[in-house]
Amino acid sequence: MIDTLRQQYPVALMCRILDVSESGFHAWNTCPPCEREQKNARLVIEILAAHQRTRETYGVKRLHVSW
Repeated sequence: MIDTLRQQYPVALMCRILDVSESGFHAWNTCPPCEREQKNARLVIEILAAHQRTRETYGVKRLHVSW
């Protein structure tokens, strides 16, 4: 939330309101995504590719069964 609103409000103010340290926010913002986030991103790409391979006729349930 802080990252999306940083153009409209000062980071320091939002951190104070949300009871988050500024240094913690900046550390979180600069660290690479964790392994789980990376795996989820790859999975989304694979699901979208499978959806396109089926000419977008397979929905969530049919894709899940076919995997």
